[in-house]
Amino acid sequence: MIDVENQYKTSDLYFSAFLCCLDIPLTRTDREGEIGSKMVFVFDITPSVLAQAKRLYFGGTGTVNAAKYVDSLRRLKSLCYS
Repeated sequence: MIDVENQYKTSDLYFSAFLCCLDIPLTRTDREGEIGSKMVFVFDITPSVLAQAKRLYFGGTGTVNAAKYVDSLRRLKSLCYS
């Protein structure tokens, strides 16, 4: 069972791939919008870890393994189009 307080939802594919590279658990995906046109990624992450990840990513100072990031993007894209 997932604590609702620790759920973070985003439709940002690239930030989601960054979170995956940080080994943040992707718990599920949801479809939103008209006829389910928008994919939402749901992560199990504490507010403090999320705040730090946002600072790193959006501040441009976060670093991850390039191959892992590309693999994460591919896996998330495959969820969008399956």
